[in-house]
Amino acid sequence: MSRYEKTFRSTSGEKFRADVYDVLKAFGVTCPARQHAIKKLLMPGQRGAKSTVQDLDEALVSVSRAIDMVRAGLPEGDTLTGEPMAEPEPKPEPKPKPEPEPKPKPKPTLVTWERCVRIKPWQIGDRLCFVKWYPIQNIPEHWYPIDSYGRSIETVKQLPEGQQP
Repeated sequence: MSRYEKTFRSTSGEKFRADVYDVLKAFGVTCPARQHAIKKLLMPGQRGAKSTVQDLDEALVSVSRAIDMVRAGLPEGDTLTGEPMAEPEPKPEPKPKPEPEPKPKPKPTLVTWERCVRIKPWQIGDRLCFVKWYPIQNIPEHWYPIDSYGRSIETVKQLPEGQQP
């Protein structure tokens, strides 16, 4: 409920609420200068922004403007050019925000693995050794990379991070 709404009683005794805009519509007031003057005259100084005298002065100016418009032969609600006022253009509907493109999956980081051997001194005579793959930057102590030197042994692999040979 607007603070400008007032309760009225119809001629049949029914109560109803209306504000200045309802009154303007009910009486068919379409001239903007008259509308402004009526709003000022209905509640002078009661809207909190201006004094009673200021509202009455502004109403007087608006009535003078309405008289000038009638003398100029402008029908109510028309513009100074004589053309009917255009209906306000409807606001365009906001465009939906485009959905963000999914981020591409990151390329897997490749880790270089090297085949390593661990030979303990007492195993040399038995020709016994252990062979295992290790990431090139994490080769433990006492494990040594195998160099194939022309042999057909695959000693280096590049695999995505998390995969093991």
